[in-house]
Amino acid sequence: MATSRAVIGLAAILIIIGATFAVYAAVTYPRAILTIPVSFTAGADVTNTQFDQQSLNSMVQVQVSVQSGVALWRARILSGDNVVWEHAAGQGEQQSYSSGWIALTSGTYNFSFGIIGGTSLEAAVTVSSKGGFW
Repeated sequence: MATSRAVIGLAAILIIIGATFAVYAAVTYPRAILTIPVSFTAGADVTNTQFDQQSLNSMVQVQVSVQSGVALWRARILSGDNVVWEHAAGQGEQQSYSSGWIALTSGTYNFSFGIIGGTSLEAAVTVSSKGGFW
C-alpha cells in the first residue's frame, strides 16, 4: 500500500514537472513579434514602431527580406534614445538579411527602419523573439 502511494506521488511530481516544462517551452518558443511590410518609393523615408519584449524572452532577431528594388537601408532597435542594436546595408533584388540573436531584457523598444535610394523598394521586416530554452 505504501509503495503504491509512493509511485502515485512520484508520478504526480513528474507530471507537474513535465507540464511546467511544456508551458515554459511554449511561452519561450521563437515567434514573430513585429512584422512590417515595407514599400518605399525613390528618395528617403523612415518607418518607426514599437514592440514589447516579454519577461520570459531574452533574445530578438531582425530579418529583412527584399522582394524588389534596390536601396540602402538601416534598421535600429532603441531603448528610449539609446541605440541597442543597429545594422545598415545596401540590398537589391531578392536578397535577405538575418541578424544574430540580440540580447534584450523585457520592456518596450522602438524599432526604426529607413531607406534611401534612387528606386523603389519592396521588402518585409520581421522581428522575432525567443526565450532562453531555445
